[in-house]
Amino acid sequence: TEAVQAAFREVEPSLPADVVVEPALYQLREFIDRGVYNVGEALVVGAVLVLVVLFLFLLNFRTTFITLTAIPLSIVITGIVFYLFGVSINVMTLGGIAVAMGELVDDAIVVVENIHRHQQLFPQRSLVDIIPGAVDEVGGPTILATFTVIAALLPMAFVSGLMGPYMSPIPINSSLGMAISLLIAFTVTPWLVLRLM
Repeated sequence: TEAVQAAFREVEPSLPADVVVEPALYQLREFIDRGVYNVGEALVVGAVLVLVVLFLFLLNFRTTFITLTAIPLSIVITGIVFYLFGVSINVMTLGGIAVAMGELVDDAIVVVENIHRHQQLFPQRSLVDIIPGAVDEVGGPTILATFTVIAALLPMAFVSGLMGPYMSPIPINSSLGMAISLLIAFTVTPWLVLRLM
């Protein structure tokens, strides 16, 4: 919208005197900007609430930090995938990420908690020895749980009719975010545990 208005301002001086350029009375730009801002704000509030819940139950700054890194990493990588595939960031694409917010840390929580459990079970072993077995132990159920949620969400992407184009970004982006968070839980999370715990 801004680019179109700028182009009109450039062209306007060269137009005949009887031609007047005026913006339409009803413009969606402000509405869309406000919607994207509100959803972005909801994403931030959701992340803060996830932080509070994690800190209350994990009661440890390091494990909370390790688990919480899954959220920005998942969102950034999902954004990169959007960019590579030409998907615009709008209210619905952000809404898909907001829907998946809790799931973005779910896999990392399972991995961190199981590594912590193995630390307590085998205090004489080093983290380097503990991590592969601890991650492997919860790998199957974590993958299954994530793909079960994705399988439940993804059919909404194929809704037909008028609502189809509006609804499809939510299940697609939620599923993409969850798949990326699963990869992060099995790669970045164990590495952070090794470095910080």
